[in-house]
Amino acid sequence: MIKLIYCLRRLPKLSLEEFQAHWLEHHSQFGRRSPLIRRYVQYHTLANDPIREAMVQAGVSSVDPYDGIASAWWDGLEAMHKDMTESPIVAAALEDEKFFIDHSRSVAFLTREQVIVEPEGNVPYVLVECLRRHPDIDRQEYQKRWLHHARIGRQARAMGLLMGYIQNHTLLDGATANLEGLEALGTNPDAWDGVTTAYFESLAKFKALVASPLASQESYDDERTFIDHSRSANMLTRRHVIKDVIR
Repeated sequence: MIKLIYCLRRLPKLSLEEFQAHWLEHHSQFGRRSPLIRRYVQYHTLANDPIREAMVQAGVSSVDPYDGIASAWWDGLEAMHKDMTESPIVAAALEDEKFFIDHSRSVAFLTREQVIVEPEGNVPYVLVECLRRHPDIDRQEYQKRWLHHARIGRQARAMGLLMGYIQNHTLLDGATANLEGLEALGTNPDAWDGVTTAYFESLAKFKALVASPLASQESYDDERTFIDHSRSANMLTRRHVIKDVIR
């Protein structure tokens, strides 16, 4: 199964609330109606995002956050290509995007999931991290180190603080040669090297993990060997499951 991640920024004339309301209340119908889209989820960035505030105060990253992240799954590249180039539902969705998405500041790219901890039950809060690799390693080495880093997620789950952890690995060079139909989304396979989605039952548990030595020391020290935090983006979001998905 192939997964498209679509990082969205709103048109300047819209507030965050107006953007997210249109996206959820109206635009979500297109993902629900498409027979080839197997799963579709929206992640809405919180208006008062504690992780963004902390990153700015620490001077870690100056990358502007996204207003939300959409994830859509197809059976494979062929099904996705057929949907994007032939479906009237997708064509209508792209027309509707003109009312609320700033395509010049948004980006889409293809990934494959590495499920480290399968989310279970109602886990409404999701930390989304759009990551760029350390400049002295290539994407393949980055993904290798990132998979090794997954042990941190398993430890956080064992502590009862993390309820799910997925690594979304951007497809390696050559795997996205045929992207016809995706140009309108601002598709760029080089935009991010990967995206983390980490699932939490509550903001209290999120803050407890962030404050723990596991996250603030062990995890961060390991991440610095393969992640360039200064060029990465972090958003705490609320998850809205639109179509047939547990993660």
